[in-house]
Amino acid sequence: MESVMEGPSMSNRTSRLIVPIIVISGVAVTASATYVQQLPDAQRPVEPAAPLSTATLAPSEESLGLVRVSYQLTRVPGHARNQVAVWIEDEEGNYVRTLFATSFTANGGYDRRPESLPQWRATSGWESASEEEIRSASRPAQNSGPQTLYWDGTDRTGAPMRPGRYVYRVEANVLWEKRVLFTGAIELGEEPSTSVADVAYLPEAARDEPVMVADVRASFTPDEPLSPDDVTTWTRGS
Repeated sequence: MESVMEGPSMSNRTSRLIVPIIVISGVAVTASATYVQQLPDAQRPVEPAAPLSTATLAPSEESLGLVRVSYQLTRVPGHARNQVAVWIEDEEGNYVRTLFATSFTANGGYDRRPESLPQWRATSGWESASEEEIRSASRPAQNSGPQTLYWDGTDRTGAPMRPGRYVYRVEANVLWEKRVLFTGAIELGEEPSTSVADVAYLPEAARDEPVMVADVRASFTPDEPLSPDDVTTWTRGS
């Protein structure tokens, strides 16, 4: 969850105190929130939100455990690159939640570059995402190196999901319309599980571009909570 405190107006900027729940490895963390400034959120047309998965537990029940989605990232110099989104779907393809999306695209950059992360936008219905969801997922473009994102088994509203198979996807924009899409599945239940994602090149010519994302995999540990020490407490534009 996030805690937001509105501050005084500063040249059309909004000051907020932001405490998101999504975790990004390689980013400094702190036990207390950090005061940051953001430009006003871009105006987006109001469209119906993507359907939520209905495979949620009763509100009184706790989440099943912790999923780690990891990958190796290599930033590629140049424009129209380095956009990444990571999200979860249920086995039927219903959107569950976004774990990470580079802030350029997440905060409205898709209006200027429609070819940036189109599958994630279509699946999530991001143009109609709530401000809370945008703040929880939007992050700076990651530095090169190993990355790990954490999913606590809840949907975009914070409701815990039922046991079963869930799909994780990593979409990366490597150059203009050229993308790679990694897709894997992970079992959430009483036993630990692991998986390795498959990759698709969209279009096939994307295979000829420098490797930006590789070695995408996931693991699930039952009954493991999301540690408060791992929660990133600041954000900025990318």
